[in-house]
Amino acid sequence: MNDLTPNHLVDAKGLKCPMPVIKLQQQVRKSQAGEFIAIQCTDPGAEKDIASWAKVNKHFIKHVQQTDFGCIILLEVKAKS
Repeated sequence: MNDLTPNHLVDAKGLKCPMPVIKLQQQVRKSQAGEFIAIQCTDPGAEKDIASWAKVNKHFIKHVQQTDFGCIILLEVKAKS
């Protein structure tokens, strides 16, 4: 993933909306600013849902990798305000 090694991995495979976003949000709350979280998703809507959530919360989607099971999304946690 472009040498951006995740600090945390969230396995959201098999989960339907809104659970991937909720699992990601739980990990973000435990993470530090600037850390990377990779989330594995099988829900076809997860990429769009996570992108929308990230934009609202000012996190950064760094990379999306399509996989045989769905996708892996790499998110950078924003600085705490």
